[in-house]
Amino acid sequence: MKRQLGIAGKAIVAGMALATAATTPATAAQPAPFKITNIHFETNSSACDMGIQISFDTDGITQGEVESPFDQPVFTLGAVPGLENTHDITEMFQERVEPPITDLESALGCEPSEDAISLAELLGNWPAGWYEFDGESGREEFEGRARLSHKVPAGPEILAPEDGAIVAHDANLLIRWKKATGPILPYLGPVDIVGYHVVVADVTVPVLAPGKTKTLLDADLSKGETTFLVPKQYLEPNRIYEFEVLATEKGGNQTITEGGVFCTPPKTAADCEAP
Repeated sequence: MKRQLGIAGKAIVAGMALATAATTPATAAQPAPFKITNIHFETNSSACDMGIQISFDTDGITQGEVESPFDQPVFTLGAVPGLENTHDITEMFQERVEPPITDLESALGCEPSEDAISLAELLGNWPAGWYEFDGESGREEFEGRARLSHKVPAGPEILAPEDGAIVAHDANLLIRWKKATGPILPYLGPVDIVGYHVVVADVTVPVLAPGKTKTLLDADLSKGETTFLVPKQYLEPNRIYEFEVLATEKGGNQTITEGGVFCTPPKTAADCEAP
């Protein structure tokens, strides 16, 4: 009898254990990391404007969100549910409006604009700190984070070519600039410049035909560089080109200096203007 009671007791304990296991949720799978997460300010020292850029890359998400350091959503996105095989979003880049900044207009001599806002307002909307990236596709989740800094470099001083210069289309063109060494405003430093970025674009045709894209030459350079050679293979006759040089701070913020335009013959100085 005692043996039967012992067996019955063990059966009860085993049954309770099974019931507990059935009601305890399985350990959730850990979210997969985003391949890239980035948030930074892009400032235009020539136009005295400033705004936010956000980017990420992952294997594909149907919906996602970016939150500020104070858990406030600053960006949400959604694809078409149920079509993950072809509709999920992988690489994503988005750029916010870049309002003129009154502080930059005063410091850099830009013409005041009616829609300008203060730097305090912009930085208040985008506080420094860690921004959290979350996404999901079906049962798979993704997460990541990126740090936003308020350290903003000055724009490089461009030395050549001059705005409106006529250059040969059958020879290499050298773009030259002075290194950026400090912040664009004293209280947005100190800064640590880690590299430069040069963009050259063919803007001869102001409105492109459907399906066409702007021809770009886009290069990242190390912090020690002060020149970039545009190969003659890129240049064509009778064209208008815009160019700019960006300085990148260690925290990711970038500042542009616009170089204006240069043109190739038979265009002349009289008609070498941005369209």
